[in-house]
Amino acid sequence: MSIAPQDMFAKTPPPAALLCLLVVLALLTTHPYPGSWNDASRIATVQSLVESRSFVIDNTAFVETGDKVSINGHFYSDKPPIPSVLGAAVYMPLYHYGLRLHLGSSVAYYLVTLLIVKLFWILGIVAFYLQLKFAGLNAQSRLLASLALGIGSLYFTWSTTFNSHELAAAFLSLGFYFLLRARFQALTRLNISIAAFFLSLASTADMPTGIFYALFLLYILRDQRLRKATVFYLLPLLLTLLPALALNYYIHHSIMPVQITGSYFHYPGSPWLNSTELSGTHINTPAFTLSYGLLALVGPKGFLLYNPIIGIALWGLTRTIRRRGPLFPEAVVVVVGSGILVLYYLLFTNNYGGWSYSIRWFVPVLPLLFVFVHPFFQTYTKKRAMLFRVLLCVGIGIALVGALDPWSHGNLSDVPFLANIKELPYDLRALQTRLEPAL
Repeated sequence: MSIAPQDMFAKTPPPAALLCLLVVLALLTTHPYPGSWNDASRIATVQSLVESRSFVIDNTAFVETGDKVSINGHFYSDKPPIPSVLGAAVYMPLYHYGLRLHLGSSVAYYLVTLLIVKLFWILGIVAFYLQLKFAGLNAQSRLLASLALGIGSLYFTWSTTFNSHELAAAFLSLGFYFLLRARFQALTRLNISIAAFFLSLASTADMPTGIFYALFLLYILRDQRLRKATVFYLLPLLLTLLPALALNYYIHHSIMPVQITGSYFHYPGSPWLNSTELSGTHINTPAFTLSYGLLALVGPKGFLLYNPIIGIALWGLTRTIRRRGPLFPEAVVVVVGSGILVLYYLLFTNNYGGWSYSIRWFVPVLPLLFVFVHPFFQTYTKKRAMLFRVLLCVGIGIALVGALDPWSHGNLSDVPFLANIKELPYDLRALQTRLEPAL
């Protein structure tokens, strides 16, 4: 027996209610302070750009972060600079109004994260919702799928702190939407230009995601109609990739990212001296890659386990390719791009993302994969409805626990979900301490 999604979920809220929910969640779940070396490193650059007009982080409150490099006697963040440049654009007026970045909780850190990461989290979900109309889903089904991505996956967890993986995910979602508009609607040149802007911007935030920009270029070249607008796909690189490369050159006289130059981490007191955990500086053996990959997907931090609805998405992706569905060429790009991105990290890393809630490196592929839940709704039986509800509830629970601290403390448990549960009493006591002066 087949039933329509609107019959099963008659009380599903309209898009306006979804947006209100996302805004409320954004306001309530944004962290007010850096939770790791990683985001401290990024926010250090934000502070230095505004307060010192420099990428040197020597004089910032966050210079003690371990995620830094030493170049010509000065410390720099080892992170891609573009997300911090975006953050600096938000921090500049805050700074001049007296809202300063400092150690511990700050309104400035909260607002920078809210107005950069959380804003694009919302825009990425809106783009995802709109993408699904090209797959033929009705409004109710699109809302359910959007909830699955927005609050039932790690796409939600990583929106709570200042990091590049979430930004790259949102940029890919926006870029994919405008590509679909170019393919199925008019204004091809404009839509391709906007798509290319966001797809290439994703690569400036999280370098391995650049594989999607490259693959979608091939996607455009194989389509007779889209091919005529190829130059409009390349032009946005002047606004995204070129500035990113110029900033790299400004910092260390090379267009290559600083984090892949191992010698920059060799300074007195560096936590990376004699370390084997620097990403991108060595290649793993096939045997290690195989076992490492298995654990990365289904181990204690397994990405598939922490995103339960991804199973439906992978099923839909396989079905779309096998049956050459309406989004067949897009499905091929998503499969190949996701596979290359995952393989890159499995070959060039060995620490599962360090102290993090599941594998943070894979978060950017979530919006692209989740588009392919759409075949699941084409024959929406009672059994499918029940399965989706259960997986959605489980996914929301996992994502919410992750939102407590995306930088899960590995010393509390090897399982990030359990580590966050164990950390909760400490967080509550810390919150009580901060609130006592006001009570």
